[in-house]
Amino acid sequence: MKIIFGLLLIIFLVFSGHHLTFRGVRLPIFARQFYLTGTEFLFLGLLLGPQFLNLLDKETLRGLEPLTALLLGWVGLLFGFQFEIARLRRFPAEFLGAGLMEGIISFVWGFAGIYGVFYLFADMTEYMKVIVAISLAAAGACTAQTGLALVRPEAVIRHRSMFRLLSYISSIDGLSALLIFGLALSYNPLISTDASWIRQMGHGIFLNIGLSLGIVILCALFFARRPKEGELTLIVVGMALLASGAASMLHFSSLLTLFLLGFWLVNLERERCRIFNILASVEKPVYLLILLFLGASWRLDSGWIPLLAIGYGLHRYIGKIFAGLASIRLSPGLNAYPSQIGFGLLDMGGLSLAVLLDFQQRFPCDITSFSVSVVLAAVVCNNLVSFRFREWLLRGKGHPAHHCGRMSVSLSAECGHINPSLPCGVSYRQALKKMGGMKKKCDKRC
Repeated sequence: MKIIFGLLLIIFLVFSGHHLTFRGVRLPIFARQFYLTGTEFLFLGLLLGPQFLNLLDKETLRGLEPLTALLLGWVGLLFGFQFEIARLRRFPAEFLGAGLMEGIISFVWGFAGIYGVFYLFADMTEYMKVIVAISLAAAGACTAQTGLALVRPEAVIRHRSMFRLLSYISSIDGLSALLIFGLALSYNPLISTDASWIRQMGHGIFLNIGLSLGIVILCALFFARRPKEGELTLIVVGMALLASGAASMLHFSSLLTLFLLGFWLVNLERERCRIFNILASVEKPVYLLILLFLGASWRLDSGWIPLLAIGYGLHRYIGKIFAGLASIRLSPGLNAYPSQIGFGLLDMGGLSLAVLLDFQQRFPCDITSFSVSVVLAAVVCNNLVSFRFREWLLRGKGHPAHHCGRMSVSLSAECGHINPSLPCGVSYRQALKKMGGMKKKCDKRC
């Protein structure tokens, strides 16, 4: 009964409250940064969790694991839809290289630092050191586009080309981290001890690709006759339920499995636009539900958590700034861009939080809970300070700029897709329009 009550409660809160988040409320910029990212739902989850009202206790959260698997799968589907090959080719090849390079360098830097700390100070098994380091590094390597919605329209117009690059990188830099994270979770010695990690990961790769392709073939049978809108919605929801449930039963990451499914759908299925519209229509409630679940498990019972959160945040900042520098310097076609571009890639958003929730569901133990709590504290702090670095970057000189033509804001806006890093259920162009009528100002000036 408590599980049913908890489910109804969080659905009511999310679907009642998501209309209030991400509105053009006149607030100080640090408060808007907090409000825009939906961070208040993280604290709402904390209030409902075991430390306060205890409405979402451990048993209730365990009973709601099928729902969390569906939520993670939904985010994976949306992220997979970002990678339509035909649309990615519209951008310079240097953009793709810089985005992938920035993500890989950020992940490697994060993993090396976190694993080094565990190696020196943590008393845990070698496997847990590696998997925790991979999970936290993957969360840190992802960049959100949310903060870009707070940039002044004048700054975007003045530095349009750099803004386009920032938006592109933040749309795809989570790819390598997600792949490594999902494949690492394919090996779990707590479940199977009779196979090597290479064999288990190979088995996981084969089954993930096979499962996603199998569901695509099944969907193609349903789409042989153009379905009506209601039928298509039922097919998409059933597809997500089937894939996330199968991934959970096979002890795989539903985030990765449905990312692959989204990738196949957007590149092979003719109904891709209608499918995407259905996925995007509930993206905002999905993101807020993830925040609620994470907040319910958030621990604040140790003085080490805020201290380690500051250390994690600083380490991530250094990695992002260095990765931005390297991606510009090592890409000959991007030499005109400032090497400090990493200062515009510090925001953390929906994909980072989805990685944390996936990790928390797969390894429910004290080490996991403590590690996720540290990163959640770092996310809150990051939301309050990252905009300062972004403003500093946009005040710089020598950025390549264009002064006419249609504004190209982001991969999400140009491709008609929504990046899960922007967790508010709208495209970036819509976000900017809500935050101050940016498109009208741009058209007028151009």
